[in-house]
Amino acid sequence: MEKQTTIASSCLFLLYIATFTVAEVLEAHHHLHQHNSHGSVKLFVFGDSYVDTGNIRKSVSPSWKEPYGITFPGRPAGRFSNGRVLTDYIASFLGIRSPVPYALRKFVKKSKQESGMNFAFGGTGVFDTLVSGPNLTTQIDFFEQLLQQKVYVKNDVVNSSIALVSIAGNDYAAHFGRPGHDTKDLAIFTKSIIKQLTVDLKRIHNLGVQKIAVTTIEPLGCLPGITSSLSYQNCNEFANMASMFHNQILLQKLEELKKETKNSAFVDLDLYNAFISAVKPQKHHQGYSTFQINTLKPCCVGVSNEYSCGSVDQTGAKKYIVCDNPDVSFFWDMVHPSQNGWHEIYATIKPSLHQLYL
Repeated sequence: MEKQTTIASSCLFLLYIATFTVAEVLEAHHHLHQHNSHGSVKLFVFGDSYVDTGNIRKSVSPSWKEPYGITFPGRPAGRFSNGRVLTDYIASFLGIRSPVPYALRKFVKKSKQESGMNFAFGGTGVFDTLVSGPNLTTQIDFFEQLLQQKVYVKNDVVNSSIALVSIAGNDYAAHFGRPGHDTKDLAIFTKSIIKQLTVDLKRIHNLGVQKIAVTTIEPLGCLPGITSSLSYQNCNEFANMASMFHNQILLQKLEELKKETKNSAFVDLDLYNAFISAVKPQKHHQGYSTFQINTLKPCCVGVSNEYSCGSVDQTGAKKYIVCDNPDVSFFWDMVHPSQNGWHEIYATIKPSLHQLYL
C-alpha cells in the first residue's frame, strides 16, 4: 500500500480537543521526569507516511499542497493529513516536541534536534516500493551516520532514546502493483518482509536505542482506496486477512526479540485493532440532531477518479472536494487518517506506550 495516492489504483468525530488536556500534559511530564534522569528523552522515527512529518520532497508529494495541514499547522507542512499524525501524538506523550524531519535538519537550530529526529519518508517500505525514497535500511543508515558524525552522542542515545517504527503497508502496494504478482506468493512475501524488518529492528537496538515501539500494520482492506469500490460501505476481508497474517508473524518475532533483549526493549503498538475499533459505524450528536457517520469515507477526495486530494488542473483550479466536517471524519484522504482519526488511534494505543517506561 503506497501511502500516498497509488493505492487506489493498486490494491478524518468530535472536533479535535485543542492541543492536549491538562491531564495529558501532566501525565506526559510525569513520564518524562521518570525516564529523563540522564538527559532529555529523544525520539527517533522510522517508516512511511503514517509517521512522516516533512521528509518527502515537495515536488513529488501532495502532503506539501493545500488542503493538507489546514487544521495543523494551518498550512501544508509535509504531513499526510489535515493535521497531526502518529509521530506528533507519541512525541506529546513523551513530553517533547515532534522530532525534526531528517531532510530539514540543516535548516533548523541545533536545539530543535535535541528531541530526536524523524527519518520516515512517505511512500517507502521495508524494501524498495513504487515510490522513490529511502527504504527502512537506508533510513537506519542516516541514523548511524549522525551517530558517527557525533550529532548524537551514543552514550546519550543509550540513556534516553526511544524509536518509533511504522512501516510495511507500502510493501504490499508494491507487491500487488507489480505485473505478475500472485496471491499464492503472499505468505512467502510477508515472511520476507518480517525477516528483513527483524534485522532492521535489531540494528536500531544495537545502535543504542533503549526502547523500540513497533506498529502492526493497519487493516489494508478498510482503507478508502480499497473500500471506494464498495461505495465505502464495507472493508475488503481478503486484504484484511493479509494484514492479520503480517501482524501475527510480526508479533511472534517481537516476542522473540523481547526475550533476547534486556528490559524487553521492544513494544508493539496495535494499529490494526485501533483502526478496526475506530471505523465501526458511529453516531454523532449535533444540537438536537443525531446522524450516522460513514467512517470509511474520506474527507478529501478528487472530483473524479483521475484526481485526488490536493489535485489542481493546469490553470491551478482545485480538482478536489473537502467534506463539511473534517472534525468528525476518520479518514482524511484515500489512505491516511485525519488529525482526529490519529487522535482516536493514539487514545486506543496509549496504554501500550506506558511500556516504554518499564
